[in-house]
Amino acid sequence: MASHYIGIDLGGTNFRCGVIDENHQIVSKYETPTNAQEGSSAVIDKLVDGIERVCLTAEKLADDIKGVGIGFPGPLNQERGLVFNAPNMPGWENVPLADIIRERTGIRTFIENDANCAGWGEFVHGAGRGVQNMMMVTLGTGIGGAIIIGGKLHIGRDGAAGELGHVPIIDGGRRCGCGASGCVEAYASASSVVRRFRDMLDQGWKSSLSDRYDTLTSYDIFTAGAAGDPVALHIVEETGHYLGVMASAVAELLNPERCVVAGGMIQAGEILFGAIRRTCLNRNHHPGRTMEIVPAELGQNAGLIGAADTARVRLEAAP
Repeated sequence: MASHYIGIDLGGTNFRCGVIDENHQIVSKYETPTNAQEGSSAVIDKLVDGIERVCLTAEKLADDIKGVGIGFPGPLNQERGLVFNAPNMPGWENVPLADIIRERTGIRTFIENDANCAGWGEFVHGAGRGVQNMMMVTLGTGIGGAIIIGGKLHIGRDGAAGELGHVPIIDGGRRCGCGASGCVEAYASASSVVRRFRDMLDQGWKSSLSDRYDTLTSYDIFTAGAAGDPVALHIVEETGHYLGVMASAVAELLNPERCVVAGGMIQAGEILFGAIRRTCLNRNHHPGRTMEIVPAELGQNAGLIGAADTARVRLEAAP
């Protein structure tokens, strides 16, 4: 009988749930708003309901599902299945999420950081296929990441490895949301791109986007950059440079074959990727020069596929 797993990608805005087969194909899928403000108990009810829905759609019973993997957006302990807290969701202090889901569904459940799940999904079924060492950078409101070494997800001593957004790139630089200064997230996340663009307008620079000061998005800036707007183009290339500084540092340390970049900002294409690659070429010797820098392939499905497969890996490693 073919093995099936359930993957859950839980975010502060939406959560996605799917049944994934042994070939990493999505058999059934369900998505709904998280309504995180209602607290952990209400969100857990949604998770259980989502599991029941995708099993029904896939014509699977709980006994047919080998395991559930949950990608969670916050600090956690993978081994204990314990969520410590969630910065963007109230009521998640020290919640034994894996045990709760197992008790309510009867299915073995595992939790993992959401960025790690997305990175693992790309590794097993997306842009990371064919390599054994990979870094994944996720560009959004913040910057996340995942590290795969020797074909295994590297989580570090307490599960917090892969926080690539908090690699320092400028000593004494801009204040980051984590409280430190000079992190790459303070320069190259979607929100930081908008902030830096507004700074240039405040200094008197003129752009085709000047009249949209209050409603700007990073998408607007990257689109304008592709169209040749000089201010937007400067910001996009500078963003690629900052990401390249971070990627080159990780390349020197870990020597991965491939760097996969994910998130809406990758729609900028060669303007962004060219700047990242040039920076790595200029800053690195062998490791950075040979590391491929490529866009992610799976989009929103990366977290689902990765979460499900982390459950498979954990179950196969269990005594």
